[in-house]
Amino acid sequence: MSITSGDVSRFLRDFAANNILLDEVQFEEEDISAAMHFAVSEYNAMTPMTTFNEDSFPNDWVLLLGTCAHLMFSEAILQLRNQATYQDGDISNIGVDDKHAFYLGLKDSLKNEWKTVAQKMKQQQNMETAYDSLSSGYRYIYPGSRSRR
Repeated sequence: MSITSGDVSRFLRDFAANNILLDEVQFEEEDISAAMHFAVSEYNAMTPMTTFNEDSFPNDWVLLLGTCAHLMFSEAILQLRNQATYQDGDISNIGVDDKHAFYLGLKDSLKNEWKTVAQKMKQQQNMETAYDSLSSGYRYIYPGSRSRR
């Protein structure tokens, strides 16, 4: 079973009623699907290479972390592109889209956890595959097979 865009929205608490300034969701279903695709692609590119897709991905938690990290990185890019500060009269500076550092920090936090767990999963998969056919030269040594003097 794979996660859905609703699962991602729920994890991020991205509901129109919660987004006071936007009065809509921040990440549309298409954005979430693209982020999920890139999270799976990034996982597949880690060694040992795999060919999972969104539906066959082996762990929902890792997919959720990777998807959210990609969404936060995308939003950090948007924030940086649109960042502006202005002043109106005696009012202190007002920032518009000035949360680049916060989104980048959140992305880094999510990405670090994603990478740690993803690498452990890859190592585990690699060991399970290797032990299936791993052999040793010692397998040819049987008790009593040595000649006695």
